[in-house]
Amino acid sequence: MNQTPPLPAQAPRAAAPATASSRAVAAPVIDMAVLQTRLNESLDVLRDTYAPAPGTGGGWYHELASPEPGTTATALGLLAFVEAGRPFEYFDEGLAFLAERQVASADALRDGGWATRTSLGMPVVEATGWIARFLARARCDLREDAPHLRRAYRWLLRNQNPDGGWGSLYGSASRVWQTCLALRALAQLNPYDPAVDRGVEWLTAGRTAHRPAWGPVRAAAPTVTHTAFVLVTLAEARPGLRTERLLDAYDWLLAHLDPDDDHTWIETYEVSPHGAGSRPVWRLALWHYGLPIALTALLRDPRGPHGPTVARAFRTLVRGEVADPRRNGQPGGRASLWTLWWRLETLIALTRVPLAGTADVLHWFPDATVVQRAHARERPLAALLPHRRRADPVALVRRHWSALVLGFVCFTSAFGVTLGAWGWRDFWLSVIVPIVLASVDESLKRRRTPRGPPPAAS
Repeated sequence: MNQTPPLPAQAPRAAAPATASSRAVAAPVIDMAVLQTRLNESLDVLRDTYAPAPGTGGGWYHELASPEPGTTATALGLLAFVEAGRPFEYFDEGLAFLAERQVASADALRDGGWATRTSLGMPVVEATGWIARFLARARCDLREDAPHLRRAYRWLLRNQNPDGGWGSLYGSASRVWQTCLALRALAQLNPYDPAVDRGVEWLTAGRTAHRPAWGPVRAAAPTVTHTAFVLVTLAEARPGLRTERLLDAYDWLLAHLDPDDDHTWIETYEVSPHGAGSRPVWRLALWHYGLPIALTALLRDPRGPHGPTVARAFRTLVRGEVADPRRNGQPGGRASLWTLWWRLETLIALTRVPLAGTADVLHWFPDATVVQRAHARERPLAALLPHRRRADPVALVRRHWSALVLGFVCFTSAFGVTLGAWGWRDFWLSVIVPIVLASVDESLKRRRTPRGPPPAAS
């Protein structure tokens, strides 16, 4: 992973559990037009920030305004176009850059991997896992100008720790994030390798009903980011896995996710290539953007996504336009590579969500389709639909003021006739003008009412 200079460690922000009242703020709506707009904007930023390398090819750095590309960011930039199914004019140059940076060594623990700028030339999982996953997703294994994917595959296998997890490299303490990176790559390369079973076992061991979630390491307090990344990893490595503990983890994520919070923080840790206490030691920093990862995880829930939470998270995710750092002079910022990548992966995942699960019920109406989830298939449809809101008296008066005025005039005129204050001739003369006003007002309302669907709101 292309890292920033050493940063002080920061603890993850604890996500406040979302209350029932907060979940009801926004309607469960995902506007696919807005989704496509944000997806196109992100890809346009990647096109605008591609930079040639001083040697071979070119790519991106995690700070998109940087003119010197890095390996991990380049792999993610290319992967974005692959996942979106869009062509990229400098794809071959990016591939050449990655091939040129792949480590060749007589040391089996180093050969075939990729290093970051801060790993002293040592290949690490933070880079190799992402690049190997990209190469597998792009199906570059038969290209002669591509990096050697089989060597990258062997690097991941050889650097798995005896306990089944992965650290930055062999001998470093196993960590949740690095184990997920390696497993996501191996799930694309060879999901049947025994190393995948050992990695999944390392992730899932020790999960209980009281501790269903994950933190940076197995003994750490759980975070939204790590729990979501593990759930995404397990859905890819073992798609058929559906245990009680797994469902507990999804419930934990749903309860602790604040859909209005980006869940952005930095995880820092020290790495030594020769074991604990040895030198040299370097510090790596992982930039975490938890909300898009959590949204991607919730889409994988075997019971179906929780619509209101997904919709609120989507609204937060697509809020505002993507900023190009070369236009606004703010390197990194909202348009950093990691911000773009995590959002892109989630938007692409949303485009692939199936309409309904195998046990869901579809209700087809002329202008709408309702998906009734399997767990609620026995309930009547009317009980699942939103209840009509109470009428707003002020809005009611504003909308029907002319009819109310007419009714008031008719009532008072009839009351006057009853008391003998005036005759029926005066009564009819007094209501003619209000009737005309009410008719004109209702006619104008019909003309102003849109006949088609309401415009999509971003």
